[in-house]
Amino acid sequence: MKKIFNWFVEPYQIVKLEFQYLAQLKKNETTSKKEIIRIYQLQVFNAMLFLVYSLFFIAFFVYIVLLFIVKWYALSGIFVGLLMMSIIKLIQKQGYLKRRDAFIKNDPALIKS
Repeated sequence: MKKIFNWFVEPYQIVKLEFQYLAQLKKNETTSKKEIIRIYQLQVFNAMLFLVYSLFFIAFFVYIVLLFIVKWYALSGIFVGLLMMSIIKLIQKQGYLKRRDAFIKNDPALIKS
């Protein structure tokens, strides 16, 4: 049960840690103006990721309730919700986290494999 809960909550934890990390980078004295602008862009990206994930997270549970009312039609909403949440998690883990520092420094050599 705890693994299922952690699966649903993990994107929220990552976004929270990212906001803390990016705020810390902004306070750093060695950060240039261009890097600060890129940090703001990443903060907006994280906020949008948070909102989109929350939308599918809420819709997932709404469709679970609807499953008892409209039966089989709600299953499609549950599957789409799970699929979209999985895609968002994949983008966040495999794409964003590996490229974040490279984006801030504008250096493709920093992309982690």
